[in-house]
Amino acid sequence: MTNSQEILFHGQIDDGNRKMHFKVLGPERMNCLLLFLRPEIPSLSGVTMIADVTVNEHDLPMIFVSGSGYYYCLEIYGLKKETEKKEHYTSLAYGGTKFLVAKMKNGKDLDIPIRLNEVKSLQFPLKNIKEAIFPIQVDHRPVSRYTFYNKTKFTFDKIWIIFFKQSRDQFHVFIHVGQKLDFTLPFDLPVATVCGVKIIVGCILFDSKTIRLSTIEINTKTTNFKTYFTKAEYETLYNKAIEFIKTRKSHVRSIEYFYRNKSEQYFASITVDHSGIMKPYKKDLNGDPCSVINGRLDGLFFSTTVDFQTNQPFRYSPFGPLRLHITASFLFIPNLNLYFADFYCHYKVHYVTVILTRKDSLADNFCKERLKELDIQNNPFIYLKTSKTLNNILVRHGNGMRIEVLYTEDLNIHEIIQNQQGHFERVPVIGRGESRPNGIPKNKNCTICNL
Repeated sequence: MTNSQEILFHGQIDDGNRKMHFKVLGPERMNCLLLFLRPEIPSLSGVTMIADVTVNEHDLPMIFVSGSGYYYCLEIYGLKKETEKKEHYTSLAYGGTKFLVAKMKNGKDLDIPIRLNEVKSLQFPLKNIKEAIFPIQVDHRPVSRYTFYNKTKFTFDKIWIIFFKQSRDQFHVFIHVGQKLDFTLPFDLPVATVCGVKIIVGCILFDSKTIRLSTIEINTKTTNFKTYFTKAEYETLYNKAIEFIKTRKSHVRSIEYFYRNKSEQYFASITVDHSGIMKPYKKDLNGDPCSVINGRLDGLFFSTTVDFQTNQPFRYSPFGPLRLHITASFLFIPNLNLYFADFYCHYKVHYVTVILTRKDSLADNFCKERLKELDIQNNPFIYLKTSKTLNNILVRHGNGMRIEVLYTEDLNIHEIIQNQQGHFERVPVIGRGESRPNGIPKNKNCTICNL
């Protein structure tokens, strides 16, 4: 390291006059140090310190016990302040040490130099002590802004030290003070990027212009997430689906039913325990891992695929022996909105997912901000052809391509059956006979449907 600067820390041992010195060398462009100091025992007792490096000397916030039989651990991050509006820092360097305060004669000092090394891949702090289960939710808002939050609210203000890792060479630190975690990153994130966030929660012990001390109360586990597609990426994915259609022999067919295959227990629970109301639930992780609807949008999946010879729904089911047929013209009506949501494959068959929402509903507003809207009467996948006498639902069918519909509203099965707008049928089961709990991610090696 060619450019370095020296900061001296000192503290007392056993309440005596003896002193412990830490001479810290680091890059000249860093203007702040973040320290984690704790005994090496399986507990969270310890302190954090955020110190201004323009002040050459600071007191360590701990009295060290000599001859205690265990070590003290010190981790230091060299930071550069990025903005005055938010306490936002980028990490430039890292250093750490482990030391034992042995029994020493009065007046003898202990001197420990630490060099902060500039590294390309910084690690999260406090990895060797207990990490608490403190769920960190990640919320996305268009275009690509992300918020971290947790529902826990403390009686008094806490200091939240937020470590955010965007990629191997981008490591951010934010300081947030408040009774609960509700922090929005001050910048947009690139799409399809794996990110990690870890938070240290503590109580402020001392706060001044040059130094801030706090306890270590909660050391959270690292939460990893992948950033979602924006509308621009959905436009590209949509174009890939169109190109796929052009390369395959496909045509549109009129369909009579949307259908849904599930276990007998599933439908029995709805008819007996929920008065026949089939409620939407969270979309699983099936399809593209960057799809913004995964784990966020409630819906009910319906298949539209038919046998080419009979034009009737496929005879076999991979998802359960009981099939609910609903008349397509009952669900797919002009006053609903339609959105393109995904294009993916599981090695053989390619799927297009469209979302069918009630206008101005929560689901509709969610989709309108994030997905590509389709004309329900004119699009390449599934559309409505109206006449004076009936509404005809036309779906594109082709070799190796299927259209699936995610419907976002409640459905009353009792009324649907009673009004002859649907019926149940038992079908032979193939494969697992049920969907996987979290869905199946798309084939990441496919050159047709991956961006």
